[in-house]
Amino acid sequence: MSASNRSKLGRRRALVLAILVSLSACGVEAGQQDAATTRSNDGIVGSDVEDTSTTAPTTTAPPPPTEVDIAGSDGSELNDVIGNAIADLEEFWSEAYPDAFGADYEPLSGGLFAIDRSTDALDIPCATGPDITELLQNAYYCPPADAVVWDQEAFMPDLAERYGSFTVAVVIAHEWGHVIQERTRFSEASVTTELQADCFAGSWVKHVEAGDSPRFDVTTDDLDQSLAGVLSLRDAPGGFADDPQAHGSGFDRVGAFQDGFEHGVERCAEFTDGDPAPYEFPFSDQAEAESGGDLHLSGSTSDPGIIDLAFPSLDAFWTDTFPTVSDDGDDWDPLSDPVAFSSDDPPTCGGDPIDGYLLFVCIPDRYVGFEDSDTIPAVYEQSGDFAVATLFATQYGLDAVEQLGTADDEVSATLQGDCFAGAWAAALLPPDPPEDYQLVLSPGDLDEGVAVLLSFRSEGDRERQGPGFDRVRAYRLGVLRGAEACTDID
Repeated sequence: MSASNRSKLGRRRALVLAILVSLSACGVEAGQQDAATTRSNDGIVGSDVEDTSTTAPTTTAPPPPTEVDIAGSDGSELNDVIGNAIADLEEFWSEAYPDAFGADYEPLSGGLFAIDRSTDALDIPCATGPDITELLQNAYYCPPADAVVWDQEAFMPDLAERYGSFTVAVVIAHEWGHVIQERTRFSEASVTTELQADCFAGSWVKHVEAGDSPRFDVTTDDLDQSLAGVLSLRDAPGGFADDPQAHGSGFDRVGAFQDGFEHGVERCAEFTDGDPAPYEFPFSDQAEAESGGDLHLSGSTSDPGIIDLAFPSLDAFWTDTFPTVSDDGDDWDPLSDPVAFSSDDPPTCGGDPIDGYLLFVCIPDRYVGFEDSDTIPAVYEQSGDFAVATLFATQYGLDAVEQLGTADDEVSATLQGDCFAGAWAAALLPPDPPEDYQLVLSPGDLDEGVAVLLSFRSEGDRERQGPGFDRVRAYRLGVLRGAEACTDID
């Protein structure tokens, strides 16, 4: 993201890493990890910070069917998960393929290969020489051999450790998307090919989530972690969608996965170059690429930081946008100046001290408060400048929901607020958002916005405000369709 005050600041941009935390009709508390929201009657809503792990529990699985023969398997439970996924995928596609493509599905014929440093590369499909290292840290489909290969030593265990072992099954489902493409003779650009495979994977995950799999029983936590795993396999920010090796930005890949989950194989079969349109664009110049585009956290009049620019940007956005989403064309009732505070000296809201809150919008006194001694700097260091800005955007979104009166419960308010945050992000897309919005997105910004929706979550958040999966969907809706679509969420 860059500052768009071009007369003073040129074309600098700041990398977006948005963190969307526990939202409600009146406010939130943000923690450095997960937060669970509690409702009060004093014009704010907040959360008790929980010290919870961001790693999903491992999905346990019985041994896969005997007909699933994995060459080189180390006998690990993770390979059992993969074997069960493969058995399930073959059954899923035997039913889904004829409906989508009007022909019988041809099962995989070239075998399954689990590899590690001890594997002889000459025995592995698509190897180009005796060095096995070129095949590690990967999972892939080899079209000439009609075979699927994965690294059982590092790549798959690392994914399972970070995102839960169902994410490993999702990676295999993506590779099975390439199996399907070989059978349909799909021949679009690389980015479209990869996004369609993500879409096919999402279709299978919906089949599992719907209870139609005899081998897997997934939770909302599994879904959130899997989506985070898909996001982690994005292209590096600053690439081009027409690169012959492009796989898609994180926003693209998550979007394709959710398209398959929501709309099924038939939607995936419609993918073609330009549909869906990828959100990948290069850095504006070498200086931006080297810095990652980050603005300072805070600065001066001549060199402002993200805190200095985010609030004026949100004010300008909502001044323009609120009349378009209000049934009566009402004007935006602006918030007062934000209040930065330390946890040992909190402000008041409606005359009462706000103990325990790190980020909130105070409805009676009309301001956003944020703890700037530890919390906001930690978010900035961990996640980037636009993580901080998006925290503020969620509070503005909540205030808009309150002014509009469009949400009947906490889940609806949360999702509408997330959607509004996405709409603001979309309004900042390059090349030239309105001058008074003061900020311009840079490569990877939308990816980071999605990432924090999934990373800063607790089970309490899922119960009260919906899973991160749904919040990502709402955020994407705002990006793709604008603020006008957000008030329809219920």
